[in-house]
Amino acid sequence: MPLAKCAFDHPETRAAWEKARRKAKRGRWIWHLPYGLSWVAYFVLSGNASSEIEKERFAGAIVLVSFVYLILLYLRRDVMASLKRIRRVLEEHPWQFIPEAHKPSGVKDVMGVPLQLRYSEGEELTGLMSARSPLHRRRWPQGLEQGAWYAGKVWQAGGARTRGFGVLAVPGGGELMEVSSETAARKANASSG
Repeated sequence: MPLAKCAFDHPETRAAWEKARRKAKRGRWIWHLPYGLSWVAYFVLSGNASSEIEKERFAGAIVLVSFVYLILLYLRRDVMASLKRIRRVLEEHPWQFIPEAHKPSGVKDVMGVPLQLRYSEGEELTGLMSARSPLHRRRWPQGLEQGAWYAGKVWQAGGARTRGFGVLAVPGGGELMEVSSETAARKANASSG
């Protein structure tokens, strides 16, 4: 267990955050090249088009490609914002070991993975929360059920059912997951009735 003042001072944690940030930036640039090439193809094809109908089809195609490109840019913006929130929490709070991060069965979460935390031995599980990795929203790292590192605010008033915000990782500071009380989780059978 790292004994640093803040979790971001832990070398493996900082390395995991940097790795996620590099992947996010690299993923953003992957979309710029095909989009630029689609404009080149548009100008070449529309310049060689023999009729107005063909030119209109090419214009419609470039509008569609531009729309998809803007959606992808928006999604990448969300990834970078998540990484900033994670870093802010890691800079403000130390890692603490929690005995369990439980993934309840029969519960869905459209924004990530539903979970409940046990902050200390013998304490009850928190209410439903949502956890998501910036790059892989619905990935659940193996080993969290046997214990995890948690950085964030743990509110004692109101007991364990009080929800908070923080960062969760498998011991060792591997893949970082943003934990939020603002959950889109719901019981699968409740939504069907």
